[in-house]
Amino acid sequence: MGRRGCCRRLRRQERRLDPAERRHRLPGDQRRRRRHSRGCRDEGRRAHRRPQRRKHHDLLTSTSSLETGRALVARSVSKTFGTTRALDGVDILVRPGTVHALVGENGAGKSTLAKILAGIQEPDAGTMTIGDAVYAPRDRAEAKARGVNMVPQQLSLVGELSLLDNFLLVSPRRVLRRRAAHELLSHTLERAEVDVDLTVPTRNLTQAHRQLGEIVVALAEGATNLILDEPTASLGPREVGGLFDHLRSLCEGGTAIVLITHRLDEVGAVADDVSVLSHGRLVHHGPAADLSPQRVARLMVGELPTAAARAPRLPGEPVISLHEVTAISDTDADLDAVSLHVRAGEIVGVAGVAGSGQNTLMDVLAGLTPARTGAFRVDDLEAPRAVDLLSRGVAWIPEERSDGLVPTLSLGDTLSLYDSAAIPRASRPRSRGTTANPDAATTLRAFDVRPATPSLAAGGLSGGNQQKLLVSRELGTGSPRVVLAYGPTQGLDLRAAQSIRERIVGAAEAGAAVLVASHDLEELLHLADRIVVMFSGRIAAEWPISEVTTDKVGAAMAGLSPADSPDAASAETPSVPTEKEPS
Repeated sequence: MGRRGCCRRLRRQERRLDPAERRHRLPGDQRRRRRHSRGCRDEGRRAHRRPQRRKHHDLLTSTSSLETGRALVARSVSKTFGTTRALDGVDILVRPGTVHALVGENGAGKSTLAKILAGIQEPDAGTMTIGDAVYAPRDRAEAKARGVNMVPQQLSLVGELSLLDNFLLVSPRRVLRRRAAHELLSHTLERAEVDVDLTVPTRNLTQAHRQLGEIVVALAEGATNLILDEPTASLGPREVGGLFDHLRSLCEGGTAIVLITHRLDEVGAVADDVSVLSHGRLVHHGPAADLSPQRVARLMVGELPTAAARAPRLPGEPVISLHEVTAISDTDADLDAVSLHVRAGEIVGVAGVAGSGQNTLMDVLAGLTPARTGAFRVDDLEAPRAVDLLSRGVAWIPEERSDGLVPTLSLGDTLSLYDSAAIPRASRPRSRGTTANPDAATTLRAFDVRPATPSLAAGGLSGGNQQKLLVSRELGTGSPRVVLAYGPTQGLDLRAAQSIRERIVGAAEAGAAVLVASHDLEELLHLADRIVVMFSGRIAAEWPISEVTTDKVGAAMAGLSPADSPDAASAETPSVPTEKEPS
């Protein structure tokens, strides 16, 4: 009998002893066990011992080892919610080592398909496989164990915990020590070319770094089929480029990536394959190189929407004004002597790389962050509070839609939330399940909120429909004198985004002073009469729209002086679009 069998026989003999005898084991028995243990160890078998922990450097090389080289396939997947057919016989093939773009309008079924692939929801019909093996996860943990992970559009990081603690909280590697986890995350961050402190609470990070941190955590968990739901919605050009570089390097190692996006230029920039969904059905599947952005847009919405025609506007007196304003922010760049004015009937766009101070600027104007020095006025109010702005009809669209919505309130109550503007938000009544606003359903339909049911809770809507609900409350229930909007169309499809832009233009034509901050430069070129670029908390450049070029804006966003701009020495036709292009 070999060593292993001998040790098993000893354990069986000990189990036959009385508990008292096991507690008072003789010294000779102890020596005998030690001899057998040493013998097993000498033969490479560690009996009576826990398995040795894997070294952290092994984990670094194993992040793309699970299921690598096998395709993730879904066949005839269907899903119904009540009477709504979210997915109707959808097929998808995600090849290893590729980026697979999944595009479609809001409500087309992209998020539902992604949740089914990630084990968050179960399909009503259809099958899935990874390679030759059946893939039918009952929950997200099973999906992660098979190497399938999803980064949702609404980030799930715990704000009070650091990125390292968030990783330890969700990591399936329970034996992973803190030091090993730190090295694993540091390695992943280095590959992503992201500079983030792993030890600070994630609520103190910028939106861009929180988004990148969530992706890094998923990668460090060992995802080999990574699903990204609108990962670039709140990222600037530099962060988007860095993310795409990292995605390509992951694909070279065999990782498959499903990229859910509304930015059609990203399909051609990074995707190998593309699937287009429309009303829950697959309308196209094939190589991304075979489709132009215009063709993708037509497949999604039937026709490419054009930019709304705008009559020339004559701006009035300044309604928003800042003079040498400084402010401190925990999550964005501090404002450094910012001076700016926005006149009635004018749209001013604020461009800049994420973390350049746009958030701080918008929060100061919205009364959420105090100014330390300098002076600013909004609609004749000196340094107003947020509640004062509500009573003046100031529309506020924050970067994070969750900051502007109460998930438990009904849609009707959400639209009526500001009816008593003098009442602090914390003191306003809870949802009654019905709405006192008789025009709620009409407003919801006008902004294409699906479903347009006033009694439905706001938290039950998809991310895109929550954004449309937020905009409908701010722009559809009155005539605002001031509009402060940060990324008003982020996460929206082409048709919905164009509709929101038309509403913003309409507010300006009605006399509102509009300040729009966005990471989407093309959106600002379509909307703004004037563009300012922020860099490191300061106004780096400012032009009327007729003088704007992408090269000028790009140089200013990088902190370059006008003399360093690629087109500084030559006249160039302004890049102001005359027709709506996919964003």
